[in-house]
Amino acid sequence: MKIKKYFNYDFQNQIWRILISDKDKLIIETRNPDTKEAFYNCFDIHNKNFLFTYLQFDEKYYIGIDAIYKEIIYLHKFPKPDLPYHKEIIAFDINSQKILWINKDLSFLFPYENRIYAFKQGFEERYFFALNYLTGELLEDLGNDYKTINFLRAESEKQKKYDHYLFPERYFYNNNNISQIIDKFINNLDIIGHIEYGIYKNIIMLSYHTHNRYNTLTNNFMVIDLDKNKNIITEKLNSNTKSFITDSFFMYKNFLILLKEKNGIIIYKLE
Repeated sequence: MKIKKYFNYDFQNQIWRILISDKDKLIIETRNPDTKEAFYNCFDIHNKNFLFTYLQFDEKYYIGIDAIYKEIIYLHKFPKPDLPYHKEIIAFDINSQKILWINKDLSFLFPYENRIYAFKQGFEERYFFALNYLTGELLEDLGNDYKTINFLRAESEKQKKYDHYLFPERYFYNNNNISQIIDKFINNLDIIGHIEYGIYKNIIMLSYHTHNRYNTLTNNFMVIDLDKNKNIITEKLNSNTKSFITDSFFMYKNFLILLKEKNGIIIYKLE
């Protein structure tokens, strides 16, 4: 298996969140806390090009993504800057780059079978509705039928393709072949804190922290080729941090995605 650097890009603002659509488009949310602005970027991982960058909506900062369903991004606003509750549904089409519909009365719950399930908060309980995912048309009023909503939510979760992802786990020594190989490559390193790792086919991926000359921490990343018994990739993901950084890498299908510093993304392709 070959692994090669496929793409890298530095955004102007801090990467806040990465979501991936059914057709392998990376939706990268970046934010600037100082100017109170949120930006949305869409990268087609196969064509290696951006469909859009630094996209903003009327609400510049107090807005976020609920889900991506069938290449439509569903966003929400907040009732107040200091309240985490979601309000409104904004359906934005990735391909046309247009808002398809807005519902100001309901809040997003989950998608399922070409429907968006949403709710309206009453005085003591919620009232549920089903909308057409493409047009926002009201299809069904479910009242306060929590039983049906909970069942449909569980069915919606079953349809999510988590098997396409590999996220890092905390490493513990287990006195097996993998641990012996990892220890061979890390024994002489001045590692601080715990190690995160992932195994994909014949490679081991490691993220760990070491001291640096600034008396802070460096977040390092390493890939070990099990067949060659060799370190084949080394990256400094954050060269100067005061705190431990977690979840700085993950696998999506055959793509290794790294988060560098606060605003960079590096993608390796495994073939």
